[in-house]
Amino acid sequence: MKQSEKRMIAILIAITVVVIAIVMITKGNKKGNIEETQGGENTVKEEFVERLEDGTRLNTSNKLQETKIIDGMEISGIQLTEKDNVSIILGTVTNKTKETKGGYPVDVKIVDKKGEEIITISAIIGELAPGESSQFSTSATFDYANAYDFVITRK
Repeated sequence: MKQSEKRMIAILIAITVVVIAIVMITKGNKKGNIEETQGGENTVKEEFVERLEDGTRLNTSNKLQETKIIDGMEISGIQLTEKDNVSIILGTVTNKTKETKGGYPVDVKIVDKKGEEIITISAIIGELAPGESSQFSTSATFDYANAYDFVITRK
């Protein structure tokens, strides 16, 4: 093979790689998954996140904020935030039954919009008398701020 043929093949390979890269970048931007910041950096667009002034990321998914019910206990006023790679779910748990409930561990399965699991974390629902309320919280050193919903089950 002549030197000029080798050079031509190398040029064609380089052009192919550049074209593929451009197509992939353009395709990502058309889907709305990539947005450019003021500094020119590309970041992944998060559908369910609002960034607060202090850098905290607040989840805005209506589905995640819906009241959850487990064993006659309602978890409402749900808020999911993330800052410095620590995600926290807070809410109010209220015993809606006529007997004392709670005092047991639960699994909180965080899911994306497709219903696929992002992470499962543990929490404790404290013992509550009928009509009594307390704070529900769980956290993890994992960023799941862009979650769509969560499912809570008793262990």
